Order: sequence, then structure tokens, then C-alpha cells
Amino acid sequence: MATRIRSYSKINLGLAIGPSRADGFHGLTTLYQTLDLHDWVTVTARRADKTRLVLTTNHARVPTDGRNTAWRIIERCLERLGLTAEIELAIEKNLPVQGGMGAGSANAAAALIGLERELGVSLPGAQRLELAAEIGSDVPLFLLGGSVLGLSRGEQVIPLPDMPRTSCLIAMPNV
Repeated sequence: MATRIRSYSKINLGLAIGPSRADGFHGLTTLYQTLDLHDWVTVTARRADKTRLVLTTNHARVPTDGRNTAWRIIERCLERLGLTAEIELAIEKNLPVQGGMGAGSANAAAALIGLERELGVSLPGAQRLELAAEIGSDVPLFLLGGSVLGLSRGEQVIPLPDMPRTSCLIAMPNV
């Protein structure tokens, strides 16, 4: 049976950007907040002799190959676990593609959670966060959710007490 997961969005409520680092990133401190706006990620997986991954989506601009963050996190998770599996991954986009709301990163985190549930195994917490950080700076945030302090390039995450539920308006200009 497939595992269907909400893949939440985020906003940065505060962002302090430091000077450029030797690795090309800027050091930053940010206050992330996940939002109820979400995509849906559905994972079907079973162990197999050889890994096969099929990704489908309802949005033409979402890559369905190794360029996709969800694809990459599944491949690397299987490598770390020493497993092979047949996986079907479906991403139902409701969030803007490359809209600054972390949708691709959230899709990767949801795919990881779905894969672990489907196969009945999981990486230890620190390894999950490490893998998530390798895939993208925002991915670890979505393994925690809620109000989160992000440090370094955003991948070092510290959960904070949740803020009170608040309504907000998200505007996406066509520029």
C-alpha cells in the first residue's frame, strides 16, 4: 500500500546573511516557519534485487530524473541503508516551482519519510539530518517542521517552540 505524505512549504521570518565563505556559500542565520500550504508526495516501495525508481508529477517543470531532490534523497538513502528496492514516487504539485517556499526540499524530506515507512527501516536521526543537508540546505528543516532556527547555510537546524497559529497572505508575482 502506498504512503501519501503532505509536503509542507516554508517562509523565512527573519534572515541575516553573512559574508561569503570559502565553500562559496554565505553564512546565515534564519528563522524558518513551516506553513499549511503543501504538495503531496506518494511513495510505493518494496525491496527488490535491483533498484528501480520511477518519478511522476502533475507539473511539467518538475524534473523526473536524478536532477530532482526527492529522487536524489531516495537513491542516497538506499545506498546508506545498503538496500535495493523498486520505488514509485508521485509528486502532486500545489506549490510554486522555484518559488522560494522550499517545495523541492520539502518534497525530498517527504520522499525520505515515505521510503522509510514503506520499507520499514530508517536512518538514525543524525544520519537522516546529515543526508538531508547533503541534498539541500532547506531539507533538514522539513524533517523537523514548525518553528526552526537555521544556521550555517541553513542546514544546521534547531527546533524552537512553535509560534501561535497565524493567518498570512502569500503573494507570488509573475516576475
